[in-house]
Amino acid sequence: MKKTAQDYIFVALQLMLFAGYVFEWLPRVKIPAAVTFSGMALAVLGLAIAVFSVINLNRSLTVFPTPKKGAELIESGLYRWVRHPIYTGIILLVFGFAAGIGSVYKLGIAIFLLILFYFKSAYEEKQLLKQYPTYADYSRRTGRFFPKLF
Repeated sequence: MKKTAQDYIFVALQLMLFAGYVFEWLPRVKIPAAVTFSGMALAVLGLAIAVFSVINLNRSLTVFPTPKKGAELIESGLYRWVRHPIYTGIILLVFGFAAGIGSVYKLGIAIFLLILFYFKSAYEEKQLLKQYPTYADYSRRTGRFFPKLF
């Protein structure tokens, strides 16, 4: 499918937030060791989810929300339970790391990333519906960022 201006805007905003996340602008807050441990465990889990999801996508992977021409709809692996597990992994990674180091600044960036991923995934799903007739059924069965419980 042909990429639109929205594709480039979403990716540019995502890259800007990633870059902003790298730099620390505010002092960190002191946190209990249990929060540090839990945050870092969440970050490691998020990293693992993101990496396995990228591997699962294989040749269908693209940074743009519009699917690649000729790409197949992946419904296996982590995609069996979640429609956007890469976003899930990144969300867990950035929130976990921010909590783990006590960074209010990084927590703020993580919130903006979560909001961006919500809107980016909504746009992406419109594109996926155009390319894959079975996507509507797939989206009813699976959660956006986390598995559906019921």
